[in-house]
Amino acid sequence: MMALGESATPLGAGEGGVVLIVDADTVQAAVIATAVRAHGHTVTVAATATEALGCLEREAPHVLLLALRLPDMDWRDVARQARLRPAPPEIVLVAPRVGAEESLVALEADAVGVLAAPVDVARTARLIGRLVEQRRRRLEQEQFTEKLRTLSALTGLITSARDTQEVFSALAQAATTLLGARLVHVWVDDPRERVLRVRGSFGLDPEFERLLTEFEVVPYGTGMAGGTFAIGHPEFIFGIRTSPRWKNRRLAEAAGLHAYAGLPLMAGDRTLGVLAIVFGDRGEFSVEEKELMQRLADHAASTIVRAEAREQAERDRARLEVLYAVSRRLAALHDVDGLLNAVVNEAARLLGLDAAAIRLVEGEELIIAARTEAAAQLLTRPRLRVGESLSGRVVASGQPLIVEDIVQDTIQDPDQKQAALRVGYRSYLGMPLKVGGRAVGVLGVWGRAPRSFAPDDVALLSAFADQAAVAFEEARLYAETREREREATNLARVTAHLASSLELHRVLDLITWSAKELLRCDAAGVWRYDESRDGLVAYRASGMAIERIAHILVKPGQGLAGRVLKDRKPLWTRQLSQRLQDDAPDASETAAALGLQAALAAPIVSGDDAYGVLVVYRREADDFALREVTLLSTLADHAAIAVRNARLYSETRQREDENAQLYAEAHTQRERLARIFDSTSDGIMFVTREGRIESANRQSGDLLGVDAGALIGGDLLDLLDDRLAEAGAEEGLPLALRTLFTHAAGGEGDLPLPRLKRVLHWVAQPTTEGGGTVAGLTITFQDVTRDREISRMKTDFVSFVTHQLRTPLSGIKWMLELVAEADVPLDIRSYVADARDASERLINLVNDLLDISRLERGRLEMRPQPTDLGALTTSVLEEVAGLVSEHAHRVTVSGVDEAPTVIADPQLLRQVVLNLTSNAIKYTPQSGDIAIRISGVGDRVRWEIQDNGIGVPRDAQRRLFEKFYRADNVFAVETEGTGLGLYLVRLIVEQFGGRVWCDSEEGRGATFVFTLPLAGWHDVSKREEDPARRG
Repeated sequence: MMALGESATPLGAGEGGVVLIVDADTVQAAVIATAVRAHGHTVTVAATATEALGCLEREAPHVLLLALRLPDMDWRDVARQARLRPAPPEIVLVAPRVGAEESLVALEADAVGVLAAPVDVARTARLIGRLVEQRRRRLEQEQFTEKLRTLSALTGLITSARDTQEVFSALAQAATTLLGARLVHVWVDDPRERVLRVRGSFGLDPEFERLLTEFEVVPYGTGMAGGTFAIGHPEFIFGIRTSPRWKNRRLAEAAGLHAYAGLPLMAGDRTLGVLAIVFGDRGEFSVEEKELMQRLADHAASTIVRAEAREQAERDRARLEVLYAVSRRLAALHDVDGLLNAVVNEAARLLGLDAAAIRLVEGEELIIAARTEAAAQLLTRPRLRVGESLSGRVVASGQPLIVEDIVQDTIQDPDQKQAALRVGYRSYLGMPLKVGGRAVGVLGVWGRAPRSFAPDDVALLSAFADQAAVAFEEARLYAETREREREATNLARVTAHLASSLELHRVLDLITWSAKELLRCDAAGVWRYDESRDGLVAYRASGMAIERIAHILVKPGQGLAGRVLKDRKPLWTRQLSQRLQDDAPDASETAAALGLQAALAAPIVSGDDAYGVLVVYRREADDFALREVTLLSTLADHAAIAVRNARLYSETRQREDENAQLYAEAHTQRERLARIFDSTSDGIMFVTREGRIESANRQSGDLLGVDAGALIGGDLLDLLDDRLAEAGAEEGLPLALRTLFTHAAGGEGDLPLPRLKRVLHWVAQPTTEGGGTVAGLTITFQDVTRDREISRMKTDFVSFVTHQLRTPLSGIKWMLELVAEADVPLDIRSYVADARDASERLINLVNDLLDISRLERGRLEMRPQPTDLGALTTSVLEEVAGLVSEHAHRVTVSGVDEAPTVIADPQLLRQVVLNLTSNAIKYTPQSGDIAIRISGVGDRVRWEIQDNGIGVPRDAQRRLFEKFYRADNVFAVETEGTGLGLYLVRLIVEQFGGRVWCDSEEGRGATFVFTLPLAGWHDVSKREEDPARRG
């Protein structure tokens, strides 16, 4: 590839080219040369081939205008030599004429074309200009392609090569090639020595090597590269031979160096080195050249970063290998002391030191747990407070501590500082041992010379300290686990005895022995509270003869055991004899005689009863740890369980005898109830809320025509559907029975069984569990076939009579109205009016009886349709407004505007609302309050009217909707009635799939309520098949 300073360098845009004209016709050549020069090109004219070859050697023409007729040699020789040039020119041939042969000749010579002589000078000049421009563009493209190829190869080398020297040398070579530089250096920072060192160079001939090697190290801020490194941004300097920063003047003069470009190698905010590029004589750098330099500098910086990362990775790998090996050795140790000694020796070995030690936290102090032999003279104080001296400061802060020179340190304990200096130690590195984020100790190492511990050393010791802390914690937990296993084994043995033995003395013997062993005590005993003596007496003992303490009586609140019994919480002392001397002298003397100094006691409590006290004794005046208190309390709880088990066993035997007697009595009672249940004439069954029959007496099966045993577990509604289907009944199951389990609120009604020629009257009552929740329904069946036949005969008779009465009554009314219109005396007119009112009441009674008869027979013509219950209620109130005013009642209405639509016969529904409203008006004393409320409840609409009238007695509420029934207290109000109104209300409401009922307290008014299905929910004549019922 050509360097930028060579003559074959592509021209800048708009710059002239170099043209060589070879033509024996000097006149024509001169004319063409003049025209071409006018376009800004440099032109050389050669009349012979020899001259042309000489020009090709001296110059690098961009265009060769070559005549085919030359005097001294063939034109092809000139063309061949032109094509061998590093940058071959564009060749244009000139021939006497242009034909097929000349065209082929031009192609063979790789010429761009052929011109016929004499040429058109102006066009030829323009043609040469275009050829120069095309050549310029082509060479630029080739150079750009070569630059990309060079940069790509350099990038590949950077990413794949591990030898940074190789990369830097290749980068320097690329810079000289791409930029035409004379010399390129890659300077890399050496922070330890605070200098820059050459890591790659290229460009000068070997003759200048000696002059280069004298300046391969540059201190910060000196020389060209040092200055660039100091300022941290690119700089471009011309005339370097006279620059005070250029130190190697002999090299600059010998190699002809002139311009300098220095680019710092940056990685974030960090300067890693300098890319120094030196040129010969040249002009200002273009933007493209500066961008290329910066790109090369970025490549160099990337190489350094990659090298640093590899070096760091190698160091990390080596540390990890060491840590792994050490960790494996530590993990194999379960003895805490052996582990800690291994830690300090390995820590000293890792850092190449000989003094290391571990202090562990114990309360508010640090104690020496392990040390190397060399550290023995350094540790003059066995205990340090947390925060005191070097080790204490590490634990208090939870952070590493580095002391580069102990002589200059002011926080170390003076005695330990003097001891360190006396034996020749000058530096210190302390690392906290952390477990769960909490410092439990410190690992410290000492060096014999002042030193700044490298980050790698600190990281290594930190990682090792973490490993050591984990290993220490695991070893400690392992020791504790072994201890817990021992405790658990003994507790399991005690528990097994509790489960297998009811012999109290044997279990308590095991507990006292276990307490002595688990707490590593010398003796243990159980003191039992004796109610007859109001004190504690020795009951069981281990490690001492029971006879030695059998004479002692400890009163509640006295001595150690007495206070534990009274306060019901554990206590301990390490001055047993002195503590007992005042209020329990016998116990004090015995303790002194047995040599017992420390004792721990826990109460044996069962519920609210204190059975006694469990006590352990030691002959050494030791303290008891919290864990030991907890363990003894656990054993005392086991003792309490043993006592409770013994008592429960005795009580259980007594209860078993009592239960056996109660069971025999209950069995007799059940048999008696079963006989009564089966002897009743009514059928009785219990049905769950889902409709499943759980129990039924024999009469239930007889009345329903099935085997009583087959009823149990079956579905009641499915059973009744089957009974009716077998009978070929036209009507399905009564609606009241179908909806019975929707709310499990109970109900009653008739069930016709045509096949059995029987009518059953059923009554369902909710059955609750102990918590008050409804478990199901208790249903009774009563055979009312004869009663219903008599009732039917009565109905037929009433129907016949009412039909017969209706016509004459209508005639009587008509004649009375005629008489009233005639001119008769006033007294006669009054009699006629009374007679007419009486006839009106009789006609209304007859109409009610006819409606009831039709409803009972199912022959009343009904026209169900969507009905606005709110508007209907408003209409009824308008109709009875006069009656309300007459009684001076106050009527309030709510929910009328929001009342849902129902499907019903408007006239019949109006009769229901009118009857209930009229009753409220009639049976409410003067100036009463009446409230009507309409609301939606689920898939139903609820209509209710509440008054503060005379109310309905509780015993009358069940029969209130029967035919001709009137409560006894209605006679207290001067009003007339037949007992048919509420019966008719019930028949109509039930006809439309609803329910009606009354809630009342006599003397405090009554609330009458009916519900109807909402529009779209009214068709309940058939119950959908439930797959769960069919199994």
